[in-house]
Amino acid sequence: MPPTPLNQFALQGAAVVLVLSLAWPYFGWKAEPLPWQETCFAIGGAAFVLATLARLPWPWRIVHALVVPLVWALYPAAG
Repeated sequence: MPPTPLNQFALQGAAVVLVLSLAWPYFGWKAEPLPWQETCFAIGGAAFVLATLARLPWPWRIVHALVVPLVWALYPAAG
């Protein structure tokens, strides 16, 4: 069955929830802001791992790994 757009959004959402649920308590306890660049790369890595576990084709794995880091890089306030 080919991947549907809704499945792709769900995979990205799962990667975001996974990384932020691990990062927020750590940085919250230390009272430090989240390092968003590293967080975005971690989300991309988690999305790649989830896409690999879902056995998506290689182009989709690469897309999932690059979506959030590219959004962060293209966001004007990211600098």
